[in-house]
Amino acid sequence: MTTRSNKSLQATRDGRSSSAIADYVIRPACLSSGRSTKKSIMKPFRPSAWMLAGVCFMIHLAGYADPVVWQATRAEAVEAARNSGKLILLLAGRETCGNCQYMKYTVCETPGVRQVIDANYVCWFCPVDSSTEWYPYADGLGSFTLPLMCVIDPGDSTKYLDRSTGTQSVSVFKDRLSSHLPTNPITVTLLRATSSRLRWATESQLQYRVLKSEDLIHWSFVGAVVLGDGSPIEFEDSSTAKQCFYRVMGFR
Repeated sequence: MTTRSNKSLQATRDGRSSSAIADYVIRPACLSSGRSTKKSIMKPFRPSAWMLAGVCFMIHLAGYADPVVWQATRAEAVEAARNSGKLILLLAGRETCGNCQYMKYTVCETPGVRQVIDANYVCWFCPVDSSTEWYPYADGLGSFTLPLMCVIDPGDSTKYLDRSTGTQSVSVFKDRLSSHLPTNPITVTLLRATSSRLRWATESQLQYRVLKSEDLIHWSFVGAVVLGDGSPIEFEDSSTAKQCFYRVMGFR
């Protein structure tokens, strides 16, 4: 339940925002150095809070020279996720929203979260004021606090696996993203017969999608989603393609 106040940013399905909006940007207090004169040559140097913040930001992004790539539309996100065998992470919000900036530029760029995102997710930013593509994922919410964040199966891209609104801590968000992933790597055995038959071990409560490609660049889904029950499963592709490559993605 969302409590309306002048300290929360609200979004509605028609893209309007409440009249009372306050974007929070936490700024460190400036470090006072007191008065100085030309004679105070022995006074120690004190870096400003903004200089310290800049140093911390550089350390924070160590190892990640480039920021997270955010797709601009659902179609772009689905194509990128399908061709890489990844899930979609949607962030619907505003660039001027403090909550959205925090989740997009701080939480998602934290090294621990980046590791999970880079290996398993394609990110999609949807501006709530100029796009309606976020509507299906907000169905039933009414008013809510930005941002709206959803994990999406690219094989069923108008539905969400889970959704949340507002901000989350780094640890909570990382655990949330990790909770949708397989516990163990998926090892697929390809059996050749009159058609292609795949076999792999499944995990209970996990869903699987099979993808195939003829050039290792463009991938397409084969058949429907497969439900795991903890036992090995076989999947048959009866297509007549002479040469195909396969991959299996798992998620919950």
